[in-house]
Amino acid sequence: MSRFLIEGGNPLVGEVNIRAAKNAVLPIIAAVILTEGETLLRDVPRISDVENLLTILSGLGIKVRWQDGDLHLDTTQIRNNEINKEAAQKIRGSIFVLGSLIGRFRQARLPLPGGCSIGRRPIDLHLYGLGEMGVKFSEANGILSCNLKRGRSAEIYLDFPSVGATENFILASAIGKHTVKIVNAAKEPEVVDLVDFLNKCGACISGAGTDTIIIEGVTSLQGVSHRPIPDRIVAGSFMLAAATVGGDVLIKNVVPRHNANLIKRLRQSGVTVTATNNAVRIITDKRRRSYSAQTGPYPGFPTDIQSQYAVFSCLTTGITHIVENMFEDRFRYVDELRKLGARICLRGKTATFKPIKKFKAGTKEAPKVLRGHELRGSFSLVVASLASEGYSIIEGVEFIDRGYERLEEDFTKLGAKIIRI
Repeated sequence: MSRFLIEGGNPLVGEVNIRAAKNAVLPIIAAVILTEGETLLRDVPRISDVENLLTILSGLGIKVRWQDGDLHLDTTQIRNNEINKEAAQKIRGSIFVLGSLIGRFRQARLPLPGGCSIGRRPIDLHLYGLGEMGVKFSEANGILSCNLKRGRSAEIYLDFPSVGATENFILASAIGKHTVKIVNAAKEPEVVDLVDFLNKCGACISGAGTDTIIIEGVTSLQGVSHRPIPDRIVAGSFMLAAATVGGDVLIKNVVPRHNANLIKRLRQSGVTVTATNNAVRIITDKRRRSYSAQTGPYPGFPTDIQSQYAVFSCLTTGITHIVENMFEDRFRYVDELRKLGARICLRGKTATFKPIKKFKAGTKEAPKVLRGHELRGSFSLVVASLASEGYSIIEGVEFIDRGYERLEEDFTKLGAKIIRI
């Protein structure tokens, strides 16, 4: 397994370019199963989650070809095979293949999906909504079998606006003779992007970005060319890295309104944030004020940047409270930050961060060893190490590779001292 060796204490200066959003790309790649012919997806990051999902699609007979950062997918020879178990257990995004296979073939066999260990993420909502459409389920030896012999129109009411469930219902009902309405649907930009892609392909879907989405099934979908939206979580991660470590960073190819909640908090904390149509510049040269937050569905504060915001909060001038409402195990990074001198009190779903002057890592001969347990928490340990005095080793880089493409290269371009070992 790879590790990062980091020497902290250097400000971040320069530019970083954001590629297509992981959380938009994964369901769109799965949606290609529904299409006929070739689809071109532009500026797709070659991260491990994408590669694992492409392994699943290749096993279905879909031809996969990379060219100059773009992804070509041809479904001419698609077939309804059982999903690759090893690949499915590495990535939770494999759950989207379920909706697409049901949508195209009216049946599917899928190993239960894997992903990061950040708490319970049951697929009960997925099964409930698909069941409302007429899907029948059985499970044996970790394999979920699904059949849709008699589809029907449905109104699906979600107790919680789950992004994954909303997207799965859209995928399962885009092709067919029935109409499906999703009430209390997720509003995330990635849901809107999936619908934009499907409508380009010939689907008839309305209401994306609101709490009610209506899918009127069509006869078939055709492959198209599409550029997924920029990754708001990666953009937010670099905003917080620049704000925490200090310096002057221009983050290009972003949609600032997708990060409006974070930008508001950074400005209220005293960080200089300049936003244009497609870029955000972060300038920090002094200690910041504290500003509490609690996570929630979009447009609330994203759970996927909670740990990065926590690192930033450690170095503010006052006490910060962060409430995690989405995943009960999102605070697994706390013990690792304490190794660097962080003062954090955990009580239930609330973490309280008391200010410290700086993080303190180890020496060159005896670096401080930090272990990441999931994607975003592992990134936060990199940021804390970059803001530290001394040397750190980050273990668990395989989690970072799930969502950040060659992260060490981006930080090196910004002046950080970080190498993969």
